[in-house]
Formats: sequence, structure tokens, C-alpha cells
Amino acid sequence: MSEAPNRDIKNFIIGAVVGTASILPGVSGGLIAVLCGIYERLIDDLSDLRHKLFSDFRFLFMLGLGLLIGMLGCTLVLDYTMDAYLLPCMALFFGLIVAQVPEVYKLTGYEKGTKPSVAEIIWLIAGLTITIVLMFYHSSEGGVNPEDHSAVNMLLFFLCGVIVAISKVMPGISGSSLLIALGLFEVTVSSIADLDLYFILPLGVGLAVGVLGFAKVMKYCIDNYRPHTYMMIMGLTIGSLLIILQEIVFMDPNVTDIVICIVMAVLGVAISYGFTLYGKRLSE
Repeated sequence: MSEAPNRDIKNFIIGAVVGTASILPGVSGGLIAVLCGIYERLIDDLSDLRHKLFSDFRFLFMLGLGLLIGMLGCTLVLDYTMDAYLLPCMALFFGLIVAQVPEVYKLTGYEKGTKPSVAEIIWLIAGLTITIVLMFYHSSEGGVNPEDHSAVNMLLFFLCGVIVAISKVMPGISGSSLLIALGLFEVTVSSIADLDLYFILPLGVGLAVGVLGFAKVMKYCIDNYRPHTYMMIMGLTIGSLLIILQEIVFMDPNVTDIVICIVMAVLGVAISYGFTLYGKRLSE
């Protein structure tokens, strides 16, 4: 009798871990789902939600509940820390991303001694190019005012939801890192923490559209073009490092700040590695 409740608790915990990871820049919620051993089941359910919603409702409900609580809790913490300690936070994010690169490479499925093909390297470069373009786009923009509830901003908030959803569905991509590249991360965190419905509603719609619309695409890509898909994801992940470095350089850190940044980056690597180990432990 206790087996089903134990599974529910485990799925809730996994959802909370994935939700927390989804908000932290550099950590991929989708990758944590893979490490926890629930990714393929989740993708199968989402790609055929009409039939799986009721047959696998208990799994989806507990996972989704944990996901929402993890995202909200992490958002509230980041809302305060980014206001008070922006530079150390960025260095922490850098460390989180660095630790994820080897994990993304493992997902390509290469065996020891094998090397990527030319076509796969091109996909790696494509992913890196996308983040570089986003980096230059961000540096030319003035940011988003969270109190501006114009149609353009509402569309941007919808885009935030789609990006976060894709980071759930596509292992290795950090949606928060992409939001930083677009200059939308801080406004996302502050608006969720303030429970701004003008932001949360289009964000929720974007999440739903992104998850349901992208699940089938991701399933097809992984089934048919696994190495190419993950090489592109690795390019996006490496490019995220350049975005964070750009943010840190723009803050003009002094020697003390640089020392603090190094310490926080090392801490970020340790935290990300901890997420990886915990995910593998849950899968066992």
C-alpha cells in the first residue's frame, strides 16, 4: 500500500528539483529530468497528452505540482539575491553553466574514441552562433520595464514562457541563460515574485504552448538526429558562458570583485555537480 504514495513523493521531489534547476541560469531542467530517469516517460506523455492525461494523470500531477513549487521558491530567492548581489550571482551562474557542458556532451551518445562528424560540428557552431547573436542583441537593447503592460511587452512575456518550456523539454538548454541573453531574466524573476498577473498569464500561456508544441518536435529530433541535436544544444550552452562573461565585464569589477567571482564560480560548479549526482541518485 505504501509503494504508490512513495512514488508520488518521489515524483513530487523530482518535479521540485527540475523546477528549481529550470530557474537557475546554466542548469537545464530537461537534463535533470534525464538524470532522474523520468524524461522519456514525460516526453511520451506530453507528445500524446490527449490519451496520456488520464492514464498517467497521477505521475503528471505530482511532477507538475513539484515543478511549480520548485520554480516559485527559487524565483523568490533569486528576486532578493539578484537585487542585493548581482555580480556574485552572475559568477555563480557562470559556474553552473560550466559544470553542465560535460553532461550535455554525454547525451550525444558518443563512445570513447569516436569523434563528431563535420555535420555535427556545424550544428555545434550553429548553436554557438545563435547565442552570440542574442548577446549582441541584448547589448543593443535598453531592457524591459516590468510596469509597462503594452502589447509588445505581453508578447515578450509570452516568449519567456515558450523559452522556459523549451528548456524543460530539451535537455541541456538552460531557459534562464537564454532569458539573460535576451535581457528578460531579471524582469521575469521580479514579475513572478511580485505575482504580477499581467506577466504571469502570458508566461503561463507561453509555457503551455511551448511544452505541448515542442514535445513532439523534440521526440522526433532525439529519435532520428540525436548527436546533431545535442551538439547544437552544447553550442547553445557554451555560448551562454559568453553571455554571462559579457554581463560581468559590463559591471566593471575591481580586484576584490574578481576574487569573489572566482569563489562563486567554483561554488556554482559544485552546486551543479550536486544537482547531477542527486538526479542520478533519484533515478536509482
